[in-house]
Amino acid sequence: MTPDSSATETGAGPSIARFGAAHAVDGAAHLPDPAAHYRLIFSISTAGSQKEMPNPSLNRVARAVNLFRMSGVPAAHLHFVAVVHGDATSVVLDDASHLAYDGTPNPNIDLIAALCEANVEVTVCAQALIANRFAPGWVMPAVTHSLSALTTLAVLQAAGYSLIPL
Repeated sequence: MTPDSSATETGAGPSIARFGAAHAVDGAAHLPDPAAHYRLIFSISTAGSQKEMPNPSLNRVARAVNLFRMSGVPAAHLHFVAVVHGDATSVVLDDASHLAYDGTPNPNIDLIAALCEANVEVTVCAQALIANRFAPGWVMPAVTHSLSALTTLAVLQAAGYSLIPL
């Protein structure tokens, strides 16, 4: 499968153009079934090593969206949730709050907006917000607040989501 033939044959292509680079591989095994629904929960708990760059784990969520879409899976069949917690918590801060937090603008703003546009729910652990002394109002409006990463991971796995730890 080539990127062009995938887009032509299925009407699918990368959903997130600026992030999550993905490459078609001829003869690849274990391709997603376009008729299936995929429920994935991504646990994002590590900060990136370069604070001026988007978080690599969030970028991998974008890659997952693009891989499934280029494999012909309709967007309506993707049910993805990115749970941000631990050392990664600051990635969901709005630009002004991130600037006050570490002196740099938040490099994740566009990536999180693109994920949300692709119908990925980005949620932050409220316990991590409290532990880091981040006010709830400092979080980007598109990001939901979960009681905790622990409960969200358990509830969604009980509902049939597969855990992808990043």
